[in-house]
Amino acid sequence: MSPGPRAFLADLVDYAGLFPPAALDLGPAVRNFAAYRGGADAWMLARFIVPAGRLDDLDAFADLFAAAPPARFSVLGHAPDEGGAEAWAAAARRTLDDARAFERRHPAQVACDRFELRLPAALASDADRLAEALGELDAAFRDGAATPPRAAVEVPFLEHPGTVGPAAQAVADANGRAGRPAFALKLRCGGVTPDLVPGVEALAEALATARDGGAPFKATAGLHHPFRNDDEAVGATMHGFVNVFGGAILARVHGLSASDLAEVLDDADAAHWRLDDDGLGWRSLQTTPPEVADAREQFALSYGSCSFDEPREDLRALGWIR
Repeated sequence: MSPGPRAFLADLVDYAGLFPPAALDLGPAVRNFAAYRGGADAWMLARFIVPAGRLDDLDAFADLFAAAPPARFSVLGHAPDEGGAEAWAAAARRTLDDARAFERRHPAQVACDRFELRLPAALASDADRLAEALGELDAAFRDGAATPPRAAVEVPFLEHPGTVGPAAQAVADANGRAGRPAFALKLRCGGVTPDLVPGVEALAEALATARDGGAPFKATAGLHHPFRNDDEAVGATMHGFVNVFGGAILARVHGLSASDLAEVLDDADAAHWRLDDDGLGWRSLQTTPPEVADAREQFALSYGSCSFDEPREDLRALGWIR
């Protein structure tokens, strides 16, 4: 694999087969994940996304985790019992406790090294309180852990656009205090109904705000294909994962404004994109493999997809992977 595709695509996809539109039962989804881990494209695969409430159910499939290295999981947090920062923190800690119990039941076979926690709007809007809550959570992450996990906090930016800035500030502050990239934002890019799909301007603004605030991000939902595409089942134009992650990388390297980034997100023409030995390019903008790898490590982390096959098939059709 040439350095450009390797830098851009490595560990890009978190497999979310349990979730719509695939919505597989646990058994088929876990077996898919195990097969992908053993396949030639495993280098593109990151983690299996599982709700904390389904971790006990995974015990029945322990034989699928026996192959080294440990199977990696990103755990979706329990919903808080009520509103407020204290209830959110308690739910996050309960999620961590359940994940650690799962790891103890399967030593050296599983690693719950990522968490995904949905933020209530009030907490996402309060940078100081959120940074404090994240600091407390990082202390729990570190307790007894040789390698502490990381968490992505989902910001409700579609309903509350003003939450991205404070949440990004809180993530950057918490990471600075932790001395490691313990936290990231989670941005929803699609869904099963049109109202869950952000417009290019809204998504570009969120990505630019995260970059300017010094916060990494992971994405979720709707990114099945590389470029902008019409989804008849949803009744909306969906974002492409190359648009989103390529745009984020270009924005970081070249300092693109939100309006310039929106143009990148809106471009469905594959002929305008390049991914090869020289790195990632769009129109006249170019980034080198080291710049791409650094942006992926520091800023544009991964995205959750209920399909691992669709992205790979499209990338092969483009000639970007074999």
